[in-house]
Amino acid sequence: MHNQMLYNKYTEKKPFKFKGPVVFTVLMVAVSLMCIFVYDLLITLPYFQTKDIQVTGQNFLSKNNILECANLTLTENILGINLNKIHKLLIQNPWVISASIRRKFPNELFIKIVEKQALAILMIDRPLIVDTKGYIIKEQTESDPQKLPIVTGMTYADLSPSDEPLSQKMSSILHVLTEKKQMIAFPKNMDIFQLHVDMDFGITIWIGDPGIEILLGSENYRKKFHRLRKLLAFFRYRKAYQRIEYIDMNNLDRITVRPYSEKNSDGKEV
Repeated sequence: MHNQMLYNKYTEKKPFKFKGPVVFTVLMVAVSLMCIFVYDLLITLPYFQTKDIQVTGQNFLSKNNILECANLTLTENILGINLNKIHKLLIQNPWVISASIRRKFPNELFIKIVEKQALAILMIDRPLIVDTKGYIIKEQTESDPQKLPIVTGMTYADLSPSDEPLSQKMSSILHVLTEKKQMIAFPKNMDIFQLHVDMDFGITIWIGDPGIEILLGSENYRKKFHRLRKLLAFFRYRKAYQRIEYIDMNNLDRITVRPYSEKNSDGKEV
């Protein structure tokens, strides 16, 4: 009898017990599969198809440029758009400083761009666009801005990466072009269309039409532009500024103005 009881005790089937980690794993797999199923369902619904993409902050770049750069179209489902990927694509554009992207459910996307501002074209062995901070944006192409001051006298050694200080030449160029832009009541049609920088003579600019050559030198650019504004206003009043060929403003105490040389019928100066 005793032996029979022992036999029954050891042969009796014991209930199988699931361990905690196993149950958790099974549940997580089930939830994951359910999420994938729901996501796949949502990204196929027309309700979430992108119907409007708003782009703000751009200046030179057009909305189409931005969308092309980000590989975006209105046919995409807003849930399937990878915002981080779009951000990386946008900041790879040489014109873009920063970009932010956000969704607005159910079908809108907003992109905000901070764009570099072109200041001038540096002519070294190829035309390079420089921004308002004195750093190179990119090589100029036909689709880029064309009506910018042309800068000569620079070398590649005068250029700096965006994380390094500007060279002396670039700092001077930036100073001159910035001061000119900030001038109030400067005569119309007197924009700088060319600038040459030289370590010995400083900066020379060409302004207006037919083109007045002006030696500014190496310092006191703000005072010189104020004096130049008054000087041009005087010649404009006298209807004589179109006859001016050259102005030497290197020394503000002794400004030299040279008119165009008159020529006789043989083409010789008289």
